Amino acid sequence: MRRRGTSEVISPPGTKEKVFGYLEERFGLERSLFDDYGLYMASKGRVYLGPRRVPDLPKIATIGLLIARVHGTVKPSTNLLQALGKRVSRNIVNATREQALAYARGGDFKPDSAAVDGIGDGYVLVRFEGASLGCGLLQKGMVKNMLPKAKRLELRYI
Repeated sequence: MRRRGTSEVISPPGTKEKVFGYLEERFGLERSLFDDYGLYMASKGRVYLGPRRVPDLPKIATIGLLIARVHGTVKPSTNLLQALGKRVSRNIVNATREQALAYARGGDFKPDSAAVDGIGDGYVLVRFEGASLGCGLLQKGMVKNMLPKAKRLELRYI
C-alpha cells in the first residue's frame, strides 16, 4: 500500500516483522534475502514483495511477487516457495514420484513417516528430486495440497 504522491512502501505496523519472522522460523529463509525489496499490502491480506520504490504513474494494481497471505497467521505462497525453494532449509517434505504426480494434479498425499520425521504440523515445502513444487499443509501426517488451481497440471512424466 502506498501513500498518494509518494513511492514509499507502507504496511500495517508489525506486518513486515510477522511475515519475515515466520519465513525465517518455519523455512529458514533469512531476513537479509529481502533487504533490497519493499513489502506491499493488498486486499484480502495479500502481501507482495517488490521494488523499494515504484513510479507514481501509471496506476499500479499490484506490484511484485505474492509471497504470503496474512489473516491472523501467515500462509506462504506457492510462488514464494517455488522461487526461493533452493534456499529453504526447514520443513521440507520430499515426495515420491507418485506423490508428486498426485500433488501436481491438486491431490493430497500421505508421506512416509520418514519424510515428515521432525516436522511439526503447519505449512511445508513439497519437493520432488530437488525441484520445489509448492506449498502444502501438513496435518496429522497428511499433506494437504495448497497449489492454486491455475498451477495444477495433469503430468504423465516426471
